[in-house]
Amino acid sequence: MIFDDLLTTLNNNQVSEPQGFQAYIKKLNTQANTAASISVDSMKSLKSNLKKSNTMVLRLGSRASDKQTYFSLVKTQNVRDFFFDDQELFAALKPELFLPAVSIRSLFAFQLLPKVTETSVVNLACASGLLKEALSLDGEASIIVPATGQSTFTFKFKPIDDQDIVLDHNNGQVEIDAVFVGKRSGKEHLFVIEAKHGDKFDSLAKHKLLYPCLSLLEKLPASMPIVPVYLRSIRTNNGIDFFFAECSPFVNQQDALYSLNTLKPCKTQAHHLANY
Repeated sequence: MIFDDLLTTLNNNQVSEPQGFQAYIKKLNTQANTAASISVDSMKSLKSNLKKSNTMVLRLGSRASDKQTYFSLVKTQNVRDFFFDDQELFAALKPELFLPAVSIRSLFAFQLLPKVTETSVVNLACASGLLKEALSLDGEASIIVPATGQSTFTFKFKPIDDQDIVLDHNNGQVEIDAVFVGKRSGKEHLFVIEAKHGDKFDSLAKHKLLYPCLSLLEKLPASMPIVPVYLRSIRTNNGIDFFFAECSPFVNQQDALYSLNTLKPCKTQAHHLANY
């Protein structure tokens, strides 16, 4: 299988040298889809040989002299450290009914949609006031208008916090589900949300939230923290359950590096919005 030869060179807490994926499979004299092989969104999309060996694959963008997509393998004692597990985070929570204080008119359009997407879920949470409630934003805060988009970004990070290894994500595409400024306890914060919607619990690769945060971090003053938020929404028979996992804030400090396996929730909660 792909990566078998590379896995034999790695011990625990080791990271393979970044290399181009197309050149790698050419050397193996095989073919493989780049996105399916190195773009891992959840535990179920991680290839079985990597999962069995507790190894994560990370997409690292391109290089100036080489436009192919680069990647590294990270072997650890428990590959689950690189994922948010919905069952572990949210199974014990009982969603509390949330009653919007806004008019029915302002939310009417959401009831017309035949299919809910991640974007519409975030917009519904914003428009209803649920997001403001869940993130404990100041009462006088104005209506949240999140930005979304995708672009190429360059940044550095540590795959494993207690190792000196630093990886470069260079001119790689990063998708941002939602980002907005909100005031909490009188202080401005930047909230970055990675949203997933479905009909059951799943998992989320942590780099799907870390990458957007690091993409924006260097653009902020040290006085404005970034708060990473994972939002899992579940369709029910009479509405939508919203599960929030908020992580500790990041701050733009000179030479400070953040790591994947230390991105951990510091607060979880669940709310139910009926009739959507």
